[in-house]
Amino acid sequence: MHAMHHRAMYLDLPGLDAFIAVADLGSFHRAATRLGISQPALTRRLQRLEQIVGQKLLVRRAQPVRLTPAGAALLPEAQAAIGRLRDAMRRAGDLSRGHDIAVGCLPTLAVRYLAGALARHRQGWQGGEVAVFDLSATEIRAMLEQNRLDFALAAIGSEPWEIECIPLAEEPFFLVCPRGHRLAGRDAVSWDELGREPLVSIGPLSENRRIIEAGLAQTRVEASWRIEVRHLSTAVALVAAGAGLTALPESALAGAAAAGVVAVPLRRPALTRTIGLMRRRDRVLTGAAQDLMDDILRTFGRTRRDRSTVGSPDGDAPAAAC
Repeated sequence: MHAMHHRAMYLDLPGLDAFIAVADLGSFHRAATRLGISQPALTRRLQRLEQIVGQKLLVRRAQPVRLTPAGAALLPEAQAAIGRLRDAMRRAGDLSRGHDIAVGCLPTLAVRYLAGALARHRQGWQGGEVAVFDLSATEIRAMLEQNRLDFALAAIGSEPWEIECIPLAEEPFFLVCPRGHRLAGRDAVSWDELGREPLVSIGPLSENRRIIEAGLAQTRVEASWRIEVRHLSTAVALVAAGAGLTALPESALAGAAAAGVVAVPLRRPALTRTIGLMRRRDRVLTGAAQDLMDDILRTFGRTRRDRSTVGSPDGDAPAAAC
């Protein structure tokens, strides 16, 4: 039997089902009845499984049937794995009925652009689940490339050909400073005025950081980044507490996030990011996912067939395009 360890290991689902049934019920007869097969057929399944594993899994002569040490080690993992497979099959069935959706969305865009569409979606599609992956642009791009998302709302960068992009809006960047700061009352601030100010930067996965660094490199302006965080909400909180200043796109300052801070337009360079809807060209959407995506496009006056690029409003920074 042990020679089987040196051969290919087969995934024997009927054998595992038989093993779990016998372990649950303690009887070959009751397990065969549960599975709807004859007792000799059940025995053959178990013998094949033991050949594949290379160990005896059951003490057959015991009443009720007991597990060997190898069987006791296998049982909980087999039960968990079979359970996950059943859940996966159930979810696949739900998808085929058009209910479950996976959406990527930058956290700064979720409330402003996604919330209303989700509220309307729940009225039209009862049941199912919408999984929102509120992640960085880099993480969303990776999930799209792995075909794990129906579509995404994010800042458009340099996307590969297989990712279709529909530009939706241009968002300018603002200087974010505490209320009462010397720059808080200005109509606009240029980047070269920030040379001595401690600035809070967003971590390397952020598309915002890439846009800022690219824009500053073109104009040879140097910024004094003193603190690095991973989330925009943390940057805003640090600014409100007086730890430094930061530069963020408009939607990052919506609602409660802007409490305690002031946003001032930034000039020379005036930076923007392009917000867009992205999806894999080869992904077939369910009816529910298609409706949700179309709803979001309609709020921007767009359709799936409208793939024109959006120009930068002031010409200082080119809009990112796919």
